[in-house]
This record gives sequence, structure tokens and C-alpha cells, in this order.
Amino acid sequence: MIHIPLQQWPYVEWRGKSVSSRSIGGIALVVCILAASTYNTFAKILTESLSPLSLFFISELLTGLFVIFSYGLMPIIRKVIQLPRKSYLPLLCIGLTNGTIAPLLLFPGLKMSTAVNASLFGNMETVFLIILAVIVLHEHFHREHMLSITTMFAGVLVIALRGFTEGLHLYPGDILLILSSLSFATGSVIFRKYLRHTEPHLILFIRGAVAVSCFFLISPFLSYTLIEEIRAFPMSMIPVLLGFGLISRFLNIFSFYEALDRLPVTIVSLFTNMTVISSIIFAAWILHEPILGYHVVGGAFLILGALILELAGMHPSTKHLEVQHRTRGPRA
Repeated sequence: MIHIPLQQWPYVEWRGKSVSSRSIGGIALVVCILAASTYNTFAKILTESLSPLSLFFISELLTGLFVIFSYGLMPIIRKVIQLPRKSYLPLLCIGLTNGTIAPLLLFPGLKMSTAVNASLFGNMETVFLIILAVIVLHEHFHREHMLSITTMFAGVLVIALRGFTEGLHLYPGDILLILSSLSFATGSVIFRKYLRHTEPHLILFIRGAVAVSCFFLISPFLSYTLIEEIRAFPMSMIPVLLGFGLISRFLNIFSFYEALDRLPVTIVSLFTNMTVISSIIFAAWILHEPILGYHVVGGAFLILGALILELAGMHPSTKHLEVQHRTRGPRA
């Protein structure tokens, strides 16, 4: 069941979890929100000097290198070999959905749109997460969920209509941003269903390995010159590139998986919606992008849609709580 029990929160959701586990999950969630706020802005800056395919390759390669430097290559490989065989296919799927397909949709969309729009349309991941949780995780669907989804779609409609000043028309960049959100949500559900007890840095490593492998598979079929782009890359952009790899990518993804592993998926999906506000503020501060009236109204609808789940005060059944407790594993 998708639920955010406000009246008894956090006692119902965290019953049986240690204080240290809650604290680590909460800290990881805050770090995730702050780190994620830099993603669209840094990526938007980098698209001025790098093609989307180059940015995809370099960002995934940097993420993998940060993981290796933090944990060591051989210890990671040994742990990957020790993983259950049934984990390999879900890991491959996450590498394709979150490491390959989603970035290859996001970066071209970001280049054709704005960082503010990317932050707003990125919130559609919550809608897709709810729908996929019902389909894949067999969670119950209630009218509150329908109201939440409807409210979020209203927010997207306001933005797509530019505050009802234009006809209904999603620009190519906006469509790619929404499809990217769908791909990210798919990977999140796969993680929750099959890999929630797998160490996050192993997922990051395999995800990066799959993405880099996909790059080498598709690049020969494209008129593409990575070396020339790297040679022409301005030295002044190196801090942005490092910040994107370390903060926006590694720290963001690692803390997200840690939070998702230690907190209920609905708590994580709810509070990560706060990234909408912090991302827009960061984009306006760094890129000086305008925050227009329809951005505020559309963003308010998107955030309201997420808050509806909490304000509904839906409580899980005892059986559902027992299932949740048992599936949390040794980290509980």
C-alpha cells in the first residue's frame, strides 16, 4: 500500500527499526535532496561544451571512478562476484534504465529546455513511481492516489500550457524530460523489489559499468568525436564537471539508495519532492533563469499532489506492516 501516515508518523512506518537506522536514513535523505538540487544546473552548464552523449559517458565514468576510489576496485569486484545470481538481471536492468536510458533522454531534453523546467517535470517520477508500485509491487491503489496523480498532472498541464497562454503543446525537450522520469522511476521500483539489501556502492559500480559498456556499443554507429570534444573542453568548466560527478551523481545516487534502503519508499518519494523547490532556487541563483508565474503554480500542484498522500493519513494493515518488517532484512 502506498501510504503516508501523518497522524502516527513516524511510529507506524518505523516500528521495529533502530534509532541509528532511522537517523542514517534521514541524513541520507537530506543529503540526497541537497545534492540532487545541483544536478540540472550543473548538467545544463555542461551541455554548452559537451554533447549529450559525451556528457552521458563522462558523468557515468566519473561516478564509477569515485566509487572505485572510495571502496577499492578489488573489494568491489569480490563483493559483486559474491552476489546471488538472481541479483544480476535486476542490476543489469537498473544499469539500463537509470544509468543509460534515463540520462540519454535527460541530457538532450535539458539542452532543449531549461533547468527550471527539468526540475519541475522531473517531479513526474513520483507519479510513475506510484503507478509502477501498484503494478509491480502489487500495492493497493486508493482514491487518494488518484487525487494525487490528478493534481500532479494538473501541474504538468499548467507548465505545458505556459500558464494557459498557449495551446496544449509539449516541446521535444519537455517530452524527453518526462520520459526520463519514467525511466528513473522504473529503476527505483526494480531496486525496491529485488535489490533493497544490496549495498548501494555495488549498484553504482555495476550501473556505471553497464552505462559505459552501452556507450562503447552505440558510439561506433554514430558520427561522434569524443576526443575532439575533450580537447576543446574549457579548463574553467572542470570544477563544474567534477562537481557534477562527485555531488550531483555519486553523492546524490549513493545517498538516495541508502535512504531507500532504510526508509519506506513512500517517505523517500515524498520528501525528495522538496528537490523541486531547491533545484529551482539553485538554477535561478547560478543560471539566472527566470521563475515565471506558471512555474510557481505548476510546481505548487506537483508538490501538493505529493502532500495529498501524507494528508490522507492512510494506515497500513497489520499484515502489511509484518511483511514490511520481514523484508527489511538484517539492516533493520
